Amino acid sequence: PFYYYDKAIISIDTLKQDAEYRTCLEQASWDIIVIDEAHNVADRGTASQRNRLARLLARRSDTLIMLSATPHDGKARSFASLVNMLDATAITNPDDYTKEDFRPGLVIRRFKKDVQEQVRDAFRDRQVFPQRFPASAAEEAAYDALLAVRIAGRRPEAATRDLFAVTLEKALFSSPAACIETVGERIRRRERDISNGEDTSPRRTEIASLTALRDSLVRIEPSDYSKYQALLDGIQAGQPFNWRPTDTTDRLVIFTERIATLNWLNDQLATDLMLEPGRIETLHGGMSDVEQQRVVEDFGNTQRPVRLLLCSDVASEGINLHYQCHRLIHFDMPWSLMVFQQRNGRVDRYGQTATPQIVYLVTESANPTIRGDTRILEVLMAKDEQAYRNIGDPSVFMDVHDIDEEEDITRKAVARGESDTDFDRRWMPKTNEGESLLAMFLQAEGGEGERPPAATRSRSPSPPLSSATCGRSTHRGSTAATRPPPPPLSLFQSELDYCAAALHRLQAARPENGSSADGPFVGASRLRFAVDAESGTLTLDAPEDLVTRYGYLPPEVLPDSRRFVLTTRRDRMSEAIAESRREESAWPRVHYLWRLSPVVGWLNDRVLAAFGRSEAPVLAGVPGLGPDEAVFGFSGLVPNRKSHPLVHEWIAVSFRGGEFAGLIPFEALIERTGVGHRAIPNLQQPSDVVALSRLLPGAVGRARAHFRERRNAFEAVVNAKLEEEVRALDEFMARQRRRLELDLAQSGQAEPFRRRRDAQARQDLEAIHDEYMTWIEETMTTEPHPWIKVVCAMTAPVQ
Repeated sequence: PFYYYDKAIISIDTLKQDAEYRTCLEQASWDIIVIDEAHNVADRGTASQRNRLARLLARRSDTLIMLSATPHDGKARSFASLVNMLDATAITNPDDYTKEDFRPGLVIRRFKKDVQEQVRDAFRDRQVFPQRFPASAAEEAAYDALLAVRIAGRRPEAATRDLFAVTLEKALFSSPAACIETVGERIRRRERDISNGEDTSPRRTEIASLTALRDSLVRIEPSDYSKYQALLDGIQAGQPFNWRPTDTTDRLVIFTERIATLNWLNDQLATDLMLEPGRIETLHGGMSDVEQQRVVEDFGNTQRPVRLLLCSDVASEGINLHYQCHRLIHFDMPWSLMVFQQRNGRVDRYGQTATPQIVYLVTESANPTIRGDTRILEVLMAKDEQAYRNIGDPSVFMDVHDIDEEEDITRKAVARGESDTDFDRRWMPKTNEGESLLAMFLQAEGGEGERPPAATRSRSPSPPLSSATCGRSTHRGSTAATRPPPPPLSLFQSELDYCAAALHRLQAARPENGSSADGPFVGASRLRFAVDAESGTLTLDAPEDLVTRYGYLPPEVLPDSRRFVLTTRRDRMSEAIAESRREESAWPRVHYLWRLSPVVGWLNDRVLAAFGRSEAPVLAGVPGLGPDEAVFGFSGLVPNRKSHPLVHEWIAVSFRGGEFAGLIPFEALIERTGVGHRAIPNLQQPSDVVALSRLLPGAVGRARAHFRERRNAFEAVVNAKLEEEVRALDEFMARQRRRLELDLAQSGQAEPFRRRRDAQARQDLEAIHDEYMTWIEETMTTEPHPWIKVVCAMTAPVQ
């Protein structure tokens, strides 16, 4: 696929399949690779498939951008593994480093509040509604039975509760159905233990208490289930949810941790709300990727019947549910701050057009133990809101950066019977090790003023193409804040103007000089298009060669009618995207007209074909040129060994009276003549093509000499930077060798093992060195001869 497509979006879990893709990846090179949710590819102590894949990708691209809202997990090694993917020589010892051990320029960070002004209405301030209600008598009986469970092997006088008993409570906090499922699995396990001859008495006691619990759970009818009744009342009465199920743009998502709870809600809500088929959908990890994607797309499409979506936590990360939905209900309370953030982030995210409304359902029990445990969960709810309002990152509280570990902290606090006050005090925000790791890099960047959730690197010592995307130009050894790039040189005011001129040129063309009907303009006179400058719109019926180009893209991109409607206006494009979500179409009816549009690429090739290999246009009678002046325009390019342009510019060579008069920057020539920026009448003045042809070799020689000077100037600048890079690489190699020798001396391993380990480590080290030197040679070494193209010739008006 990497030879078939020059741009690709692919999930890392698909790409990590070594057998299918590794060979392809090893042979493919990329200008830019972006890894989203980059914390998932960090080295966590074992080389996971994701980590191995990311390290391979890091070696196959000129520029790497890694995006993460949680780039560290508080562990030095895992954070170092991300940094070393950006720059293999950044950190020598991944287990022990300070800011003196690396050079800056790799990490930048930004919070939502830092970009609020830039994105304006793309973020909305959310509203939170905790809904509290008393437990029913049947639920209180179940809580009593829960606390009466006797776990086999557990001493009654133990200071803390058994963790499985807490697991039962967590399941019951989700739903009676979830707890019944957990109880049933435990009873079956204990019965197997007894059949295997293990100590039967305590296990029979446990089974009896679990059976009593199950009996009490079964007696909780929907009418006795206070949390469900609160949900049902809120939906039917309108408060506090204010949900309008008849409004196709107002959809509701309900989160629950347990699949058993999700299935119970699906059946019960469909009955009690009398929902028609298709009005309620579920989303959980047991579904295929294709089915999950179908549900998400249907939920965001106003033409689909789904109104209510029930989600397990598989949908709490990386899925957009905000297109037609701004109301989210936590049917059960998460035991992890990260889950709070991930769930809420499905509707409270960039691009939300309505105020996000978050509802928590909290059952208040009269049982003091259960009530105390519920309050611990309410502490987490408050912490999440505190992080949202003030901090931006809830991981500063528990400082473990892992959902399972956060849940384990909460579970143990419940088992100890910790009070909500103590739990709250214990998890006050603090500067953790992960923050310290980030701070080392960020201070080198100029302090806390630069804070986006991103890590970037470009191996190029010159500013990379990605600098505008990253917000800064980065390379090992220096950083520089980037100014907005100058507008590209163009003879046209907009992409629409260019396309209109190109299409009119193709429309007017006819085969000439005896060329056959199979020439480059076959069917050109039959091109059907319309240009509306006021609305910034181009309408074009696609000819067959343009349709062929779209064969390399997803089929839904090509309209069934083969009629393209393209616009340069971003507001109209945004409306078209929103409309495509409301309707059945998977692609907007309007396409964006910009330089990367396949239509523009097709026009580029068709217009280039208008002139033969040895031909260029002559513009006669151009105002602004002096008497007897002739000017040749050139495009010059100096590539590297990968054929990527390192130097690229347009210049003009001027002659007066047949003698060389000087070089002119092309921008200055446009300003002097107005070519492309004002209408120039065709004076029907003949061009002395023979005289121009006599001047051409001299013009080419002057242009070639100019571009050789530009190449030499580039080489002088870049070589000085490369020498600095190579010195830094040599210093890194020396530090690594010293560290390797020290590690081996302290390892205590037998000599054969030490020699084998030493040989492998040195081989890996040399591979890093050779790989970087090869990259320098292929990427930053210019070809000796510039590539020059004659763009046009211009002559002055005849006096």
